[in-house]
Amino acid sequence: MAKYKVGDELIIIKDPSEEKQKLKELSRLNIDGDYATLTWGLKVINVEYDKPNVILTYRNVNGDIQKVFAVCSDIENFDQEKVLEKALLKAFQNEIINISVMRNTGCKL
Repeated sequence: MAKYKVGDELIIIKDPSEEKQKLKELSRLNIDGDYATLTWGLKVINVEYDKPNVILTYRNVNGDIQKVFAVCSDIENFDQEKVLEKALLKAFQNEIINISVMRNTGCKL
């Protein structure tokens, strides 16, 4: 990321390759004997709350921008953190499905 001051305005230029590298570092599969861990990185771009709904916009490791939608079932006790967690779980589920499809069709990440 680079920052430049032009007059009174601060212009921030984000390096997309830097973001892609960070997401690749966060996304990995580790196998240690009989144990395995899977970590997956996503860049949260935007979260829109419209009680009881949330729309999560994110960028995946391939640079694709995706949106997921989640609903809080308990409207009276609407909790932003819980409904955001639900949306994030949907996002990770979508990414795992995409990995499976790509691996089964012979595509490379």
